[in-house]
Amino acid sequence: MIKYLIVLLPIFSFSQEAIRIEYEMKQEFDKQAKDKLGIKYAEILQNSENKRYYYELLANTKQSQFLEIERINNDQNSKGATLGLSTNVSANIYKDFSTNVLYEENTMKSKLLVKDSLQHFTWVLTKDEATVLGYKVKKATYSNNNQMVEAWYTTELPFRDGPSRFSGLPGLILKVNFKLPFVADMDTNVSFTAIDVKPYSGKIEISNKFKIVSREEFKKEVEKNSSKFNTISSGVEKD
Repeated sequence: MIKYLIVLLPIFSFSQEAIRIEYEMKQEFDKQAKDKLGIKYAEILQNSENKRYYYELLANTKQSQFLEIERINNDQNSKGATLGLSTNVSANIYKDFSTNVLYEENTMKSKLLVKDSLQHFTWVLTKDEATVLGYKVKKATYSNNNQMVEAWYTTELPFRDGPSRFSGLPGLILKVNFKLPFVADMDTNVSFTAIDVKPYSGKIEISNKFKIVSREEFKKEVEKNSSKFNTISSGVEKD
């Protein structure tokens, strides 16, 4: 009886504290699209599939922070030219569940956070089960006109959160697979898989170095910068 109690204590402590999860992210491209692009892009696509990205999710029951981890990769298979990630996937994100608000770090303009509502996912729970990092996980799916998502969550970790924008399940999402449009006639299959889970005792907060803008304000800023660029380009062409 005592042996079982010792095993369960580390997991039980998470319900009282915050948690840090490290995810490994990878992408795979549809075979038909790869065949269509031909040999010219075969090496770039292969390099992109070999490359790994790493993120950490710092979470408690009220808020979370999802950040990319800068890491030097010496794996020879990940060398060479690669295709970058979609900003929908790679952005650093802060979620505030108490106010139902999400803040997304803009990759085009540094020190800018775009304020938005937390995305609502109409998850469909299934009876499928598996194991990730020793935790029993259950499968849930979500779909819309453009996307199909498969998530694996565990109720053993009582945080209704997950990597990137994903959240809203009865437990922590330890693995998620989804498809995204990448470029014309080619989709990419993206996956986040937890590779480490541990307690976290630090702060979860937005740095004061960021300026917070609404989605509408950000769109106006993009349009203004685009207009400036077009004006400059037109001037150069006249010369």
